Amino acid sequence: MSVDTSKIHKLGILETDVKFRQLEILHSVVIAGTITRASQRIDLSQPSISQQLAKLEEQLGAKLIERNRTGAVTLTPAGEYWFKRAESMISQMRDALREHDQRFRDGSFVLRLGITPALRGSFVLAAAKIALRQENLVKFEIVYDLNSLALFEQIRMHKLNFAILASEVMGSEADNFAVGELFTDDITLAVPMSVSEDELKYAFSPMADPARIRPELLHYVEIDSSVPTRKPSDNWYRTYLPMATPTFGAPSFNLAAYFVSEGMATAHLPVSTASTLPNSIRNQLRLYKINGMSRRIVLVMRKHLLTHGPYSKIFRGIVEFCQTEFTQHLINLEVSSIVPPLKLIDVDHPAAK
Repeated sequence: MSVDTSKIHKLGILETDVKFRQLEILHSVVIAGTITRASQRIDLSQPSISQQLAKLEEQLGAKLIERNRTGAVTLTPAGEYWFKRAESMISQMRDALREHDQRFRDGSFVLRLGITPALRGSFVLAAAKIALRQENLVKFEIVYDLNSLALFEQIRMHKLNFAILASEVMGSEADNFAVGELFTDDITLAVPMSVSEDELKYAFSPMADPARIRPELLHYVEIDSSVPTRKPSDNWYRTYLPMATPTFGAPSFNLAAYFVSEGMATAHLPVSTASTLPNSIRNQLRLYKINGMSRRIVLVMRKHLLTHGPYSKIFRGIVEFCQTEFTQHLINLEVSSIVPPLKLIDVDHPAAK
């Protein structure tokens, strides 16, 4: 059977009116084996079933089933394709309805919290305990993404309830969300333990001879360009360690820390990232706070969820935890402070070239 080209959509998709119910009928007929038995199963008359199948075939422009003298049905290649599609769609619909019951009936809810790999371990456990205090919590899900920009896109697309991210990525859209201030995340210079403080100070000297600078200080890890700290980080290296080159690239701060721990390079790491590293990695790093270089970490939620009691309470609970216990945890992390302060430079400024 040829396809009616007048029904071709401008995007190349057939403008059909295939209904979910028609696919259910096709699926039932195939499972039952005959239209007669399918009629008994789905409580629909045989003429109605035949009519719906004929309409489906007309809309798709292909024969789907063949019937023999006894009424038994067999599938054509197109029928085999649409039977599998129907089976998949029916299964997905059942799963969706089951999840709907779990999430939304009787006040039940699911919490999806988006975070970067930097905030894991004790932070995740604390957030889970805060969520567990609420009645009718069905599920607490942690969703990782590599950086704040990716998380913000997820919450914009309604894929997350909450997200913890750097405030800079929201830009002018910040007013569309409920935003809770969590903590100021200082940026540090992570240096391999193999480099002494005297060797680091020498590298900062204007008279330093590149041939005498430790090899580890001649390479640094460049973070993905979507990370807000990328530009000030590059400017800092151009200003204070101009002989260093971005030998390595990494999508996340956590991965950058591993390059440093192996004595291969330096990198800029937020204190929050350093605080959650395994001891085997953290003990191979020396951290130096860069005065004037930091980022604001916030909790972001759709404003309408503030009217939903459990979400509102969890929102406030996470904010309170971060402003007290977690902030103190970051303060207690051992960080030196001998690194020169960052001077923000415009990329177009002559000094930055």
